Amino acid sequence: MLRNLKSLLAALALLMAPAVAHAEEPTKSYPDCGREPTDGEVAAAKGAFQAGNASFNEADYARAIDYWEDAYRRDCTANPLLLNLARAYELAGRKRQAVVSLETFLAREPNSGEKDQINRRVEVLKKKIAEEDAAAAAAPVPSTANTTAPAGPVTGSTAPEPVEKARRSPWPWVVMGVGGAAVVIGGIGALDANKRLNAVEGKCPNHQCVKSDTESIAEGNSARTALNRSVIVMSVGGAAVVGGAIWWFLDKKSVDRPNKTAARVSPFVAPQLAGLSVSGAF
Repeated sequence: MLRNLKSLLAALALLMAPAVAHAEEPTKSYPDCGREPTDGEVAAAKGAFQAGNASFNEADYARAIDYWEDAYRRDCTANPLLLNLARAYELAGRKRQAVVSLETFLAREPNSGEKDQINRRVEVLKKKIAEEDAAAAAAPVPSTANTTAPAGPVTGSTAPEPVEKARRSPWPWVVMGVGGAAVVIGGIGALDANKRLNAVEGKCPNHQCVKSDTESIAEGNSARTALNRSVIVMSVGGAAVVGGAIWWFLDKKSVDRPNKTAARVSPFVAPQLAGLSVSGAF
């Protein structure tokens, strides 16, 4: 009995899914602004406005909407905020509310220099809404014959193709490894050369050898040359390690760079409220 009830509920949920998807999103209108905001309301609106800017730049459009709606509620004379809200609503997928915001701005700022551009934005948004509604209405009703996925592995052309993730180059590690090896080899050579120099110093204090002691003179010169070469090898190896580390860091930034939605930011000045208005280009 309980199993049959669950199957019935699952079938009803599938049948209702297209209707829910096709349901229009709720919209709200903006009440008339018949008063001047107080100094305290303007200050609070500025704070909410700046917080909304920060959220928008982080692509957190839902939070940006909350902040900007609060700012406009406190200072309803700052009509350019409606353009910010329209852009945020559009990026959040709420095109109908974006249209409401744009049309409210046009009603309250009929002499705006952006009137023609905003009208085109409204037309584009309404066209997209109509296309989405038509696509949702034409979507086939899911079959209720089999509501569970097959137990075995998915085979054939229906299996989803794996998504290849961006990979970082291994060459920075190769460069750092070679550089590190050069530092080690150069360090060992430098220690050996310094040991040989100390031995010669024991025979020839203050680098002054008896002219007849040609063997010590030759050994000292050879040890000093080896020391210089080892220092050069260590320097080159250290540079390779640093260069490889910088390469690795830049490569990491390139792979991990987020793909954020681009937006055009332009300044606006409203009565008692100044800031930035975010609007999209069509």
